[in-house]
Amino acid sequence: MDAAKSSMSKPVRAIWAMAYIAMVGGIVFNMTNARARIIGATDQVRQKDQQDWEDWVNQSNQHQDGNLPVEREEIDLKYRPVSNMTTLMTQYYGVSLTGLILFSTLIFGVVVYMFHGVTGEKAAGPISLEEELAAQQSEEVS
Repeated sequence: MDAAKSSMSKPVRAIWAMAYIAMVGGIVFNMTNARARIIGATDQVRQKDQQDWEDWVNQSNQHQDGNLPVEREEIDLKYRPVSNMTTLMTQYYGVSLTGLILFSTLIFGVVVYMFHGVTGEKAAGPISLEEELAAQQSEEVS
């Protein structure tokens, strides 16, 4: 394990660290801006969202002509669900941000691991059949 860590030079580690910090900073910045847009939405925007919801419900209910393979219940216009964006950005902002950073970190770690595996010092490419047979024979002798 120490040999694998020591094979990554300090400048390469610094570049990966800066890329990670930039990624997390971008995530936090964009999530904060999205939250500010959702919370600061004007009444006009909220009314438009409500009107879009009512239009969709009316259009969906008009398609209940009996020719569909699945019969659906009519959607009640009175019970509009709370916007998913509003719920996520007000009540679950911390959880959403933490989850996004966590999974982005996991993906980033896998990318670094794969990139380092491909470009690292031990990545000498495929070995020949002779080298593989010689390695097997030396293992059998040991």
